[in-house]
Amino acid sequence: MVKRSEQSTILQLRGIKKKFGDKLVHNGIDLDVRRGEIITLMGGSGTGKSVLLRSLIGLEKPDEGHIYFGGQDIVGLSESKLVEVRKRVAYVFQYGALFDSLTVKENLAYPLRAHTQMTEKEIHEKVISTLTKVGLEHSLDLYPSDLSGGMQRRVGVARSIILEPEVILYDEPTTGLDPYNTKQILKVILQLRDLGATSVLVTHDMHAIFSVADRVAFLKDGNIRALGTSKEINETDDPVIQGFIQGESW
Repeated sequence: MVKRSEQSTILQLRGIKKKFGDKLVHNGIDLDVRRGEIITLMGGSGTGKSVLLRSLIGLEKPDEGHIYFGGQDIVGLSESKLVEVRKRVAYVFQYGALFDSLTVKENLAYPLRAHTQMTEKEIHEKVISTLTKVGLEHSLDLYPSDLSGGMQRRVGVARSIILEPEVILYDEPTTGLDPYNTKQILKVILQLRDLGATSVLVTHDMHAIFSVADRVAFLKDGNIRALGTSKEINETDDPVIQGFIQGESW
């Protein structure tokens, strides 16, 4: 487990620029993500939060700038080299992205069979222990179609963390979920932080932001307008940020 006093930087973004046609999304973003923290990317629709998140795992390529993971610049890496990065940086898709034709057990076993030398017995035990973390250890033989949307989301989280990545990227992990499943997802995120994992969240869920985030980066006009603890951002006197938090303006 990473102690707060021993935190070091695990991800560094330097001068990130990105355009889609004439639309400027990022205009020189700099950000350090600390090892073992939960940091949330916050801002209105179209501010490039999800684009930035996908860039951290090579699913998007910035037009300019550098993204360092563990000191290595991942911008420009080939797909084969990005596979190695993605064993250590996991991406939790918004709706789980499960294989419909596979059971819950087979969905979780897939990355273990692809990337480890574990025996089938070891795989079975790892699947059960990981599902237990999300409260779904009794769902081994169910198919995604047998699960509620919230349960599918939790299985998606379980599959993403089964290789024990150092960094976990969450794209709107609680959107559309009922209070119970929202609570379960946030509980897992906090548990993983306690085990030393670093989490980067994109969400519009104010409760999620202010209940789990160690720090919040507020994006506006292609840059990070403010960066601070969740308390600092929540109590800022910046009228733009307060208007967004209160849902009064954007």
